Amino acid sequence: MLTGWVICALIGMRLGYTFTDLEKGAYELIQKAMGACLILICVGALIGAWISSGTVPIMIYAGLKIISPGIFLVTSLIVCSLTSIFTGTSWGTIGTVGVALMGIGAGLGFEPGLTAATIICGAFFGDKMSPLSDTTNMAAAVCGTPLFRHIRHMWFTITPAYIITLIIYFVMGFYHEGNEMSPEQINVILNGLSSNFNLGFGAILPILLVLIMLLKRCTPIISITSGALCGVVVAVLFNNMDLTPAFNSMWVGFKGDFSDTPILAKLLNRGGVTSMLNIMCLVVLACGLGGMLRHMGIIEVALEPLARWANSGFKLVVSTLIVGYGTLMLTAAIYFSIVMTGTLMAPVFRCHGLKPENCSRVVEDASTLGGPLVPWANNALFPMATLGVAYLEYIPYVYLLVLTPCFSILYALFNITMTKIDPNEEAEQEAQNVQNA
Repeated sequence: MLTGWVICALIGMRLGYTFTDLEKGAYELIQKAMGACLILICVGALIGAWISSGTVPIMIYAGLKIISPGIFLVTSLIVCSLTSIFTGTSWGTIGTVGVALMGIGAGLGFEPGLTAATIICGAFFGDKMSPLSDTTNMAAAVCGTPLFRHIRHMWFTITPAYIITLIIYFVMGFYHEGNEMSPEQINVILNGLSSNFNLGFGAILPILLVLIMLLKRCTPIISITSGALCGVVVAVLFNNMDLTPAFNSMWVGFKGDFSDTPILAKLLNRGGVTSMLNIMCLVVLACGLGGMLRHMGIIEVALEPLARWANSGFKLVVSTLIVGYGTLMLTAAIYFSIVMTGTLMAPVFRCHGLKPENCSRVVEDASTLGGPLVPWANNALFPMATLGVAYLEYIPYVYLLVLTPCFSILYALFNITMTKIDPNEEAEQEAQNVQNA
């Protein structure tokens, strides 16, 4: 990334820009990434505090007791989907429920990358379909689509992709043999959890607090920070932990002595703000590089020919997907990708007589679901850091993220659900917009 900064700066100065201009362009997009960096800090603190409080251990304990290997992958997908739909945040889902599911998956013998893929698919499905999600509201607003019409239109492409993904995960779970642990090994984990943590009602309190705050539309930063502080209180009151190490777990993560059960050390000695610092540096550098490219106008010049090439429904969808993925790869910022893609392509859809929800649907397919597919994008770096997996470990299994845009292309090719503009309806909508304004 730093090498990219140097090359971009040399090109910019060759084109007549001063280093101050390029620096300003970099800072503009970095400033927009600060919200993501703050959430990274808060989630790191939350993971450390929730392990100290017994919140993550009790979720792992309950999961190992209740969930059988055959239905684990499907359960993970559905639980994360529902959590994201109700809360409107994929990152909140990954940082809370996702961390516990990684522990359950390890106890049941599943590959970390496969478990992470079910969490990522579920979390971003719910984020895409939730009326509480900021990305969903942004895509609808940028393309000029009423929110619930936008959500209804997305069901056409994502439903078959979701069903196919469920079937694949069910088959993979049903035939899972791999490194499945014996009942004796699982009992060792359960005994280790119950002997090191107080797995009573107190351990559930941080979960309830975060869910209530998210459902009441509190910002993710406030909700997650409150959950972390609640975890510290529970660790002190219910787990007899000293106040200083309880607070320190938010900074350096939980550090427990699991010499008798090494697998617990791998699962639970983690978290903390410091665990997120590498990812935060990558986010800042990637967004700074994208900001310089945007400031020089390179992105617009590179993508404008695609908009001119799109003269049919099929070409429009393909062009929008390319623009969405392209802006993600160039800037690593999902919000910029949504705004740029919607701003560039929505007027082209209208010019060809297609309703704006066709565009907003494809924008979400590329920009929202495409985030985890670009390894240096925020939405890939976050789950990698939080769930402790590498990009190449989870990417072969994120079927939902790949199938959904494929259905968009297929529908466009055969003109399925590509709704046309009704002149009367358009006139009524314009009148309503004027009245609202």
